[in-house]
Amino acid sequence: MAQLQHRIAEMTDDSGFLGLVDPHAYTSFVGEDWTLEMLFGRFEAEIRQRTMLLWGTGGEERWRIDLLDSPVDPRLPVIRQITGPITVTGGELIVVNLETVTMAAQYADSAVDDDKDIYGSGIALPNGDYICTVSQLTDPEEDRTHDGPDFHLHLTAGHTPPWSGVAWSEL
Repeated sequence: MAQLQHRIAEMTDDSGFLGLVDPHAYTSFVGEDWTLEMLFGRFEAEIRQRTMLLWGTGGEERWRIDLLDSPVDPRLPVIRQITGPITVTGGELIVVNLETVTMAAQYADSAVDDDKDIYGSGIALPNGDYICTVSQLTDPEEDRTHDGPDFHLHLTAGHTPPWSGVAWSEL
């Protein structure tokens, strides 16, 4: 894999969730009258199929996100961290917020990658299995202590067991 260095300067999050998705394998549409229970059931199924990783952010913010093939800078604080698998099938992954995912769930003509150009959230990667370590580096309830990203996504080729559900979520 060529060196991965990708920064999303600002992604809005009005629901307290971010995710990493393979837009070519993820099944977006749930139905026009989906319920939160139905939607989270879909998320859990997609997480088990390794087409999505979704995590709670702890707040509604505008996040800075780095996607790298190197670990977190040891000078930055790690508030919490989790590792999970994702598979690339169409040469890219995208970072999403819950708003984009819910629009794609409700409207058949909407896609989970509709906002990737707005946020610069598309990441070109060779097809294959990846391990993604999600590190949250800021606490939305505390004052910022550094100028680095809020989230660091460390992607490396490999395998790890799937998550059982949405990380860091009480839903």
